[in-house]
Amino acid sequence: MFPTRMWRTTAPILRASHSARYLPVLARNYPRVRLPTSNLRSVPLRQLSTSSPRHAQYTRFSSENQRHPSGDVIDNRMKIVIAVAALGGTYYVVHLEQVPETGRWRFMDISPKYETNLAQAAYNELLAEFRGKILPSDHPVTRHVQRVVNRILESSDLGHLSSSEPSRSLVGAPDDFWSEDPFTTGRPKESSTPESGGKEWNLLVVNDPSIVNAMATFGNIVVFTGILPICKDEQGLAGVLGHEIAHVVARHASERYSSSKVFLALAVLLQTVFGFDFGITNLISTLLLELPNSRTQEYEADTIGMQLTAKACFDPQAAVEMHARLAQYEKAHGATSLEFLRTHPGAERRIKHLEELIPEAYSIQASSPQCAGTQDSLNRFREFALR
Repeated sequence: MFPTRMWRTTAPILRASHSARYLPVLARNYPRVRLPTSNLRSVPLRQLSTSSPRHAQYTRFSSENQRHPSGDVIDNRMKIVIAVAALGGTYYVVHLEQVPETGRWRFMDISPKYETNLAQAAYNELLAEFRGKILPSDHPVTRHVQRVVNRILESSDLGHLSSSEPSRSLVGAPDDFWSEDPFTTGRPKESSTPESGGKEWNLLVVNDPSIVNAMATFGNIVVFTGILPICKDEQGLAGVLGHEIAHVVARHASERYSSSKVFLALAVLLQTVFGFDFGITNLISTLLLELPNSRTQEYEADTIGMQLTAKACFDPQAAVEMHARLAQYEKAHGATSLEFLRTHPGAERRIKHLEELIPEAYSIQASSPQCAGTQDSLNRFREFALR
């Protein structure tokens, strides 16, 4: 019935099944083995797995005092940053003010008393820096500049020049050539700066043809002889001095000093929160905040300066022509054309801005009785020049 080979294999199994208890055997064609069901139910099933057996474990959540230390450091740092930012924002808002002449909002936390100390320090530094180059008060060039300055100051009720200006010889003159010592005379008196409500200004004319510039800060006006060929005459010089005096009237130097604190605070905040390098934060602050703010002040000084020169009965068109000559000089000497890298606006934008201010300037002159004769003379001169 079975092949010999298969019989040898199954015979021992059949004998074992006959001897087994409770295992009936059907021996017709092949054996069928039935295991007791009770034993199968009692055997637990085990699944095949290559991982270690898992055991249930109770884990108690840690308390607030047992948190990871790195998370505490980050949370504490953010709390400090938020607190400092809130205090700084409050301080910033409290010290906001408007520029009276233009209505522009700006941050200012410099008191008039502190400006007086800055004026004294600035004057001492100017005398020390330009020692030996300051022209005396009776020099023809100094008198030429004095006439324009006095005319602008008096017409707008801004004060007058100091009566004791430092006398100093030209370059190369001996130290005892002038009997008056510039380091002991002509210094600003207490509460005498225009920013602090005073009416006394100081004028220094520096004999340096290589510097094409003029500046005014804290009531100290400095004119370099290198700017005079660009100005050509009193009309052009009035365009320069009106702009510089406007910086003092608008207190731009104090504004820059105040803004420097804000720029420094923002740089530290970027470095603390975002981890930026201090050099990168300083670059970002300069390009996005400091330089744009400086160009805004220049535009504002042009606006106020045009009003000052118009009240002093100077020709507003002369300021536009002077800036055109200055633009040619800068272009010839390789000045950068990238405006976002400059503290001053580009020449084209600046000239366009001045041209937009001319109608208002002529309106100021037309409403001023002092400028009636001057305006008629300018009109006659223009008619003669066009022939």
